[in-house]
Amino acid sequence: MELGRIVYPEYIEAAVGVGDEISILTPDAIITIPRRIFQTYITDWLEAVVEI
Repeated sequence: MELGRIVYPEYIEAAVGVGDEISILTPDAIITIPRRIFQTYITDWLEAVVEI
């Protein structure tokens, strides 16, 4: 997934769903992406953590 830059889950301060989109609040940005992409991002991250 491409957010324009890497956003590690530990830097996500809040995520709010509005309709079909998720707004992600980080210390220096607010990023809005489709809900499906956010779910894929978190699922991929969790799978990587479990593999370690």
